Amino acid sequence: MAEGPLFIVDNSEGGRNGLDYLREWSELASSIDIATGYFEIGSLLDLDGHWQKFDKIRILMGDEVTHRTKKAMLLAVKQRAEDRLDESIEDDKERDPFLTGVDAIVAALASGQIECRVYNKDKFHAKTYITHGRFEVIGSQALVGSSNFTRPGLTQNVELNIKIESSSEVAQLQEWYEEHWSAAVDVSPDVVRVIQRHAQEFHALRGVRPGAPGDVQ
Repeated sequence: MAEGPLFIVDNSEGGRNGLDYLREWSELASSIDIATGYFEIGSLLDLDGHWQKFDKIRILMGDEVTHRTKKAMLLAVKQRAEDRLDESIEDDKERDPFLTGVDAIVAALASGQIECRVYNKDKFHAKTYITHGRFEVIGSQALVGSSNFTRPGLTQNVELNIKIESSSEVAQLQEWYEEHWSAAVDVSPDVVRVIQRHAQEFHALRGVRPGAPGDVQ
């Protein structure tokens, strides 16, 4: 029996990109487990309106780039803030979309809807996105390849990821994920502090008073 063509996500023009893949799965899955060497807040901002549909998001990242990862998150937030400031000149909105996105991410981290852990025992450079369908007929599937959970990794870089649908193979991937997740260190509070600090700088630039609507508490 002939095998069907591989389901490839490579961000190519006319092909599939990682961002669209995750947006589609947000309609079908109750949760997603992500392994990534690098994590940038921009990936969640680009998924705004979609990541909220997951009941649970777990992000497992590598330790060898802990400081670079934090720096990347800071730069992503700062750049997004600058972009939104430019846009606000032409689009006078009562509530800035950037702040809406940041507020939602902070709330999700505080509630446990999003969890972030760092695997610091060895160099961690793995990338996978394991989705768990809301209904048994959909089941669990996985995307495995080269895309980090970053804006470039999901939309711009030339990547190579393939979808795994075999239940036995996905189960093995899940077992691998759980083993490394259990051995990892929780950094969710650190991520919250990073986002809040830079969101507050954005508030200051906009002249928003502490405690005013849109403030991240």
